[in-house]
Amino acid sequence: MDKGGPQREGVVEARLRAVFGRRPELHRFVIQDKSGLADHIDRQNLTGELFITQITLYPRRGTKQYDEVYAEIARVITQVVAELPEALQFLRGKAFVRALH
Repeated sequence: MDKGGPQREGVVEARLRAVFGRRPELHRFVIQDKSGLADHIDRQNLTGELFITQITLYPRRGTKQYDEVYAEIARVITQVVAELPEALQFLRGKAFVRALH
């Protein structure tokens, strides 16, 4: 990894963790590539390199809320990868979970 690699990973992680601050109902999400998706998902017709899975919301108030949280996570991932293309490798297979204090 190039110099600043761990620092860049920290920036990427901080940007995604900030979503938890804006979305108190968000408890968990996972970022996967096609190979990490469940067997029942048809990978042939999917486009993209990363997929947001296992989003856990509580309290869950319906599809609109889920769609809004999903869109926010996707927006942050898209911005991060546009700024730091090497983030693609770092994000694959990562789970982000709310820390309880």
